[in-house]
Order: sequence, then structure tokens, then C-alpha cells
Amino acid sequence: MRFLEMSVQAFALVGVWRGASAMVANGVATEQLGLLHTIEPFTIPATLLAIIGSAAATHIGFRRWRKLQKVAGADRDHQPRLAEPSLASGGQPDRLIADLQNRVVELSREKELLARLLREKSESMRIDPLTGVFNRLAYEEHLQSEYQRWKRFGNPLAFLIWDIDRFKEINDRYGHAVGDAVLRGVARQLADRIRATDFLARYGGEEFAMLLPGADAKAALKVADKLRLGIAELEFGTDEVKVPVTISCGLSCFEPGDLPESVFGRADHALYRAKDSGRNCCWVS
Repeated sequence: MRFLEMSVQAFALVGVWRGASAMVANGVATEQLGLLHTIEPFTIPATLLAIIGSAAATHIGFRRWRKLQKVAGADRDHQPRLAEPSLASGGQPDRLIADLQNRVVELSREKELLARLLREKSESMRIDPLTGVFNRLAYEEHLQSEYQRWKRFGNPLAFLIWDIDRFKEINDRYGHAVGDAVLRGVARQLADRIRATDFLARYGGEEFAMLLPGADAKAALKVADKLRLGIAELEFGTDEVKVPVTISCGLSCFEPGDLPESVFGRADHALYRAKDSGRNCCWVS
């Protein structure tokens, strides 16, 4: 009976840990929206299996105790009366039930720990390690989320794509260490100057993507120009080398019938127009 109970519990714990280990090991290829839901198929069956196994062990123990009671009752007139196991005084069934409760609590704690570890890994997978802002994966997820919200409620939604002007020249002239410092500085300025409901991600290279929920073209252009002018007033780089930096922006708003790809295409076209117009400006398409 004891062996059955311990085997079931061990199987449950091994199943939970192996499932979580597999998910963590393959986390790089897993999208964030699926990570937190993946733990349930491993944990819930394991917990149910532990409960069923322990309940079976408890039932077996209780039946054996009943048989012993019958044998003791048959010999009651011939043997001295022994103290009977009592459910109220901590007999074997009570101990098994207490063990079952403790194991359920332990499994619940294991589940919470694994969920926290997966959340932390999921968050780290969505952050660009160089700039500290969201990365391309987070951008794709957030864009789809905002797009679905826009389709449902129809509130204004602006999309902006930013590009650091002449960034290749900065790298070639001052080196990649200064170029990395410029990327970090620009990303920090953009992130610190937008609302908590807005979204910024490093799209790739020296490009950044931004979503402004609730902003129409006029409001979004006002925000973009303010960000652009604020960065032009600063210098970025390392302690030894500081360089002036400007950025250009292409802007487009979601319109009826739009897909994320069509909005991105218009904003990207507007960015090229800003570059052709001399850089350090924002265009709306």
C-alpha cells in the first residue's frame, strides 16, 4: 500500500518536472502566449493522479484495518481487549489522509514555482538584450493584440517606425561600442517619453516600431515630432565619445479594411520619404 502511494506521488512529481524542463529547454522556439498555458496539461493530470493514487492507498489501508477489526472481534472473548485504532486519535486512515493533503499542498507549490519560472523566462524572451526595450517577438504579439482590439472597438490606433539617421556611418567612424551606446540611448529616450499604454520595440538593426493606441494621425504626428526634436537636442555614446544623433519617422494609422501588413507598408513608405527629404523629420502616409 505504502509503495503504491509513494510510486504514484513520485510519478506525478517526475511528470511535472520533466514537462517543465522540456518547455524551458525549448522555450526559445515557443511563443509567449502558449507558455503559461503549457504547464496545465502536465500539472493537472499529475495532481489528479496523485490524488487518485493516494485515495486508493487510503481505501486499501482502511479495508485492511476493517479486516483486522473483525479478526479482533472474533477473538475478543479469548484475548485481552486491545486499544482500537481511532479515526479521532490519529489512526492509520487519518495519517494517510494527512499525507494526502500534504502532498497536494506540495504539488500546488511546485505548480506555482514552475509557473513563476516560466513567466520569468517568457518575459526575458521578449526583451531585446542590447537596448532593454521589447524585441521583435514581443512586437509581433502586441501588434496582433492591438489589431484585434482595434477591430472590435474601432478606437484610433497609430503605427510608427523609427530609424536612426546615418547609423552605419556612426558605426564605421566611431566603432560598434559607440554604435551600441547610441542604440541604447535612443531606445531609452523613446521609451521614457511615451505613455504607459503605448508600446515600443526594437524592430531590427537601428529601427524601432511604436504603437500609440487612441491616437489619430494628427495626435501621433505631434508625439512623433516631440520625440524627434528631443533626441536631436542630445548627444549619445560612451564616456569618451559623444555624437549628435537624429532620427526619422514614418507614420500611418489603421483604417477600415486594414491589415497589420498594409499599415506597416504605408508607414515604411513614409519613412523612405522622410529619408529622401533630408532626414530628421516625420512623414505621414
